[in-house]
Amino acid sequence: MTHNRPQTEHVSILVEEMLHFFQNSQLSIFFDGTLGAGGHAKSILEAHPEIQRFIGCDKDPEALEIAARVLEPWKGKVDLIQGNFASLNQYLNQRNIQRVDGFFLT
Repeated sequence: MTHNRPQTEHVSILVEEMLHFFQNSQLSIFFDGTLGAGGHAKSILEAHPEIQRFIGCDKDPEALEIAARVLEPWKGKVDLIQGNFASLNQYLNQRNIQRVDGFFLT
């Protein structure tokens, strides 16, 4: 479903702070519970090529469509979920994931 909203480029905030927080971390599995348009996801994937699995969750199907385009270069390691991060345990259990190395929830 597409709404007739004017298209404006989304500007992610707190990107530098997020990257600084994870700069000395070794990340294999990362969960972004408020994926939005994928700006933070793109930044963390660029900064941490060691990420093997990136799970991005958002309630907004339009945001997920945009994020899928933004994250296309990493499509082999990105898993997008339409839902609420409050169901995190369910999402991880469905994917047989026992641990997550990094979380981003804004």
